[in-house]
Amino acid sequence: MEIRLNRSEFLNELAPMQGNVERKTTIPVLSHILLTAEGDQLRLAATDLDVSLTSSVTGDVVSDGAVAVPAKKFMEIIRAAAGDEVHLVEEEPQWLTIRAGRSRFKIHGMKPDDFPTLPSVAEEFAVEIPFDTVRRMIGRILFAVSADESRFQLNGALLKLKAGTVEMVATDGYRLALVESGAVGGDREDQVLVPRKALQELLRFEGGSENLGYRRGEHHLSFALGHRELICRILEGTFPDYERVIARDNEKHALFDRRQLSDAVQRVALMTGDRARAVKLEFSDGQMSLSTANPDLGEANEEVPCDYDGGDFRLGVNPDFLRDFLGAVETPRVRLELKDENTQAVGFPVDEEGQDLSEGRYLCVIMPMRI
Repeated sequence: MEIRLNRSEFLNELAPMQGNVERKTTIPVLSHILLTAEGDQLRLAATDLDVSLTSSVTGDVVSDGAVAVPAKKFMEIIRAAAGDEVHLVEEEPQWLTIRAGRSRFKIHGMKPDDFPTLPSVAEEFAVEIPFDTVRRMIGRILFAVSADESRFQLNGALLKLKAGTVEMVATDGYRLALVESGAVGGDREDQVLVPRKALQELLRFEGGSENLGYRRGEHHLSFALGHRELICRILEGTFPDYERVIARDNEKHALFDRRQLSDAVQRVALMTGDRARAVKLEFSDGQMSLSTANPDLGEANEEVPCDYDGGDFRLGVNPDFLRDFLGAVETPRVRLELKDENTQAVGFPVDEEGQDLSEGRYLCVIMPMRI
């Protein structure tokens, strides 16, 4: 194998591969990236057996060939190398020479036959979705995906494609985030559980106004953007009936300046412990008081102005959950819909006038805590 590449273009395709490399593994080849030179392309592939990423970069191929190289060290070399061009040569089996500027490196790799065969996805269901829409939606629900491996059906987000709309929902049992956008053409419907890691890797993609190609096979999903393709296993299991969790009759409404509320929650949360993560929200006309008391640390209290006239009322919440919601939206104001201390709070992003956004639905449900 021998090929010459533009170093900057190569780095752009190499960097996203790092997230799909399994560093702590009993299978050594999973910590490697497969490089395959053919035609006028260098193809790159990385996998942890659950999520796979492939890409390509155009180059001057002198001779075809393939080799798997250690991902972390190879990336460090290409990033640190000087010059605009990278020259890769496999001078002897499983030894790749890297020349860039006045530098020369030689790195030991593995045979391409040792690299796992990557899955392919038959086009049973396919649709295109604007990538900037998908990226924004993932950013608004990812924090609510469960990290508890024992609840595997919650270790991802539910993706629902409906006539003209796409919806994503995630929950860890303590909070729920739902976002919907009307940016999808076609009238076919589908729903599937997308693993957390696949969602995280999609956030690494850069596509601007391009469309993301979505395909579903029997056991795998494919997300393609340009010459990159991410393939992941479909999460098995039944997602909860989330519509039943969303409170519909919370008659108490409070409007806040989003940044002001976020800063106050962050300050008061400093006095909560690692185990007792709870703050008390006390509402009265025109303001809300946040407070916490910890026998080992001390206490904190702060008042935040808000548009509220629903009578005195208090609620206990996990400050991290409230802060995650406030950080996932960019609107100047937010609305909390409340009922009583035993009913979940529902948060919505709103505009300067306190009106719901017109481009789609977004809400976050936060379960109450005893205080």
